[in-house]
Amino acid sequence: MNILKHKMQRRDFLRTVAKAGLTTAFASQFAFSTKAFAAAGDAKRFIMVYYPNGCVRDTWHSYEIGGLTAGSFTTSPLEPLETHINRILPIKNLTFAGHGGSSGHPEACKGVFSGGMANATTFDVSIGEALGGQLTNNFHVGCFSSRAKDESHMPFTDKNGSKIKVTDDPQVSYDNLLADVVGQSSGSGSSEESPEKSRRLRVLEALHENLDLLQANALSVKQQGKLMSHEESLNYYQNLLSSSLEVSGGDFSRPTIGMTGNMEDGELMAKAQMKNIAMAMQANITNTATFQFMGAQDESMMINFESIRPFMGDFGVPPKLTYNETRSHVSSHNESDLFNSQTRWYNMMVAYLMDELAARPDTAYGGSLLDNTLILVMSEMGGGNHQQENPGIYVAGGAGGAIQTGNAIDAGGAGMSNLYLSIAHAFGLNWNSYGNSFGTINGFSV
Repeated sequence: MNILKHKMQRRDFLRTVAKAGLTTAFASQFAFSTKAFAAAGDAKRFIMVYYPNGCVRDTWHSYEIGGLTAGSFTTSPLEPLETHINRILPIKNLTFAGHGGSSGHPEACKGVFSGGMANATTFDVSIGEALGGQLTNNFHVGCFSSRAKDESHMPFTDKNGSKIKVTDDPQVSYDNLLADVVGQSSGSGSSEESPEKSRRLRVLEALHENLDLLQANALSVKQQGKLMSHEESLNYYQNLLSSSLEVSGGDFSRPTIGMTGNMEDGELMAKAQMKNIAMAMQANITNTATFQFMGAQDESMMINFESIRPFMGDFGVPPKLTYNETRSHVSSHNESDLFNSQTRWYNMMVAYLMDELAARPDTAYGGSLLDNTLILVMSEMGGGNHQQENPGIYVAGGAGGAIQTGNAIDAGGAGMSNLYLSIAHAFGLNWNSYGNSFGTINGFSV
């Protein structure tokens, strides 16, 4: 069956746009390869996790360089990761300076995540474009990120130069990507489509007809970007309609919590979003996902969850439990034990993500999802007082055996762009450079 009889193939659509003089300048100045799938021995899946406002660097980096053992993170906010100590690669002495770093949060968000190229496509989007996915190139989710001061405080940028506003509601995230495929059976033998599927099909056909009409019009650069975004969205929905993915069985379930707006629900929401990522990868819907806790310079959410109160000192009990200081950005400038407890919480959530990945089989590549995934955890700042040196960054996951996990390394002052390039190489991508990179990170790859 020709699912979308009015739809042009993607390459034909782009070729027609080009013939009409509607060239779209994607904000990607880097030496990318075309979409590629990693070879054996390379990482297969990528997850980028963003936490706001930096860390207390001396405490975060209290571990020693070299092999990691039980107890390596005992005095660090990284301690929750010790259950996966052999799958962690922490990095000291990177720098954001010259690689997008700035003393201002919104300014840092312009360049830190794109290798120092202001307002350009961020690394997570670039990796997603290179690896591809069956239904989406990147699954973006968040937790209270919608409370960011404004768009400039959002860390990630799409290939049209627009800030990515992620979904904070775990139920909406699930419904948008997983609900239509989880439990779907490709072998039912029924040729009769459901009313819901037929209705979506008619909507898609109408939208594609409108896209065809738009090609005859002269468009501004901004309009060109919007047109391309719509076209990509329609391709996603077409893939969804025509997909023969069989993901019934296994631990797939709709989150029991949505976006409640209650700060005390933040931990449950974060875990639900982490589980959504794991389910999306187990269903082989995507190879790339991005999670952000909040926006940069966040002052909306109190991070005073019961799980970290033993580490919060006087702020772990009333009356200080709900003081303004328990908000992330306010706490960051004190660089105190309170801020250490908050960054500990971020790492607790990453540990939960790793647990979810480790418990799920990777039906596409073998082993567990954690075996094949590379996770990058980072902030837009180095220290809580806006320092750009020695940021709190680590890489986690089995990464297909491509990196030196279970080992702490010293980057020797190399730039963040160099780490991005090293990660790209771990996926078997033959990028010559990324942003302001001037090489890779010694000791990162096997």
